Amino acid sequence: MIEIWKKTELDRLTRAHGFRCSKAWGQNFLVDRNVLDKVVQGAELSKEDHVTEIGPGAGALTVLLARSAGSVTAVEIDKRLIPMLQEVTEGLENVTIIRDDILEYLKRHNGDGSLCVQEHKENRPHCVEKLVGNLPYYITTPIIAGLFEPGKDGIRPAPPELAVFMVQKEVAERLLSPPGKKTYGAITVLVQYYADIELLSTVSQDVFTPRPNVDSAIIRLRPKDLSGDDKETASKMFRLVRSGFDMRRKTLRNSLAASGFPAEDLASALEISGIDPVRRAETLSPRDFYDLASKL
Repeated sequence: MIEIWKKTELDRLTRAHGFRCSKAWGQNFLVDRNVLDKVVQGAELSKEDHVTEIGPGAGALTVLLARSAGSVTAVEIDKRLIPMLQEVTEGLENVTIIRDDILEYLKRHNGDGSLCVQEHKENRPHCVEKLVGNLPYYITTPIIAGLFEPGKDGIRPAPPELAVFMVQKEVAERLLSPPGKKTYGAITVLVQYYADIELLSTVSQDVFTPRPNVDSAIIRLRPKDLSGDDKETASKMFRLVRSGFDMRRKTLRNSLAASGFPAEDLASALEISGIDPVRRAETLSPRDFYDLASKL
């Protein structure tokens, strides 16, 4: 087995395939076995699990996931990496490599409550879907928001059972932020409403090649049981969230009124919810937003 997490092996492989990392796709390969093991451990894998890996790169994490999971689907957009992935995963019968845009792939595969592709459904009827990946900065928010945010039709996609992502440290700080902080924003409310989020580890920029300019963090998202919440209210809630944070320097009363919420209804809902109308969006918790939406 190729130990692709070793820089010497990675350098040999990339030279053999004439590969150079693309800045446009945010390609920084992890070359630290200890950090990779933390990602795998965070995914809480068993042989009953099917994992979709986002952007496997040269396959270092793919190999380790395959050792612990029942099956792995590695979705990679860069066609230049496919031959390298095939070489690194040769002999691993539980790995499927797919060349695709992960955003398009997830749209096609998570609408019915499972990200498992059909061949895995047929062969592993009890497979449990988990999502793992080292996310490039430019698609971090679209991927995470896309797991939870209701679509234009108001339907919320069914998220995976568990997701473990490596993201830029500043993104992790934003997702974990409490209300009242500058880092607290609309994406924070979205993620914290739908999932419990944990910081598993911070990761130095020194364990990547090429070396990025910022540190990273490993986070774990575990979707909450929201069966007791009203889906229509949740959809309305995110209209409130977007409106509040689009004009985050304004008071709630002013920002929401400017977004078209009737002044009388808004004043009544704020009063019933016990929310001071001069507060700003960044001071409300996800549950505060839900309660306000339920009163409108």
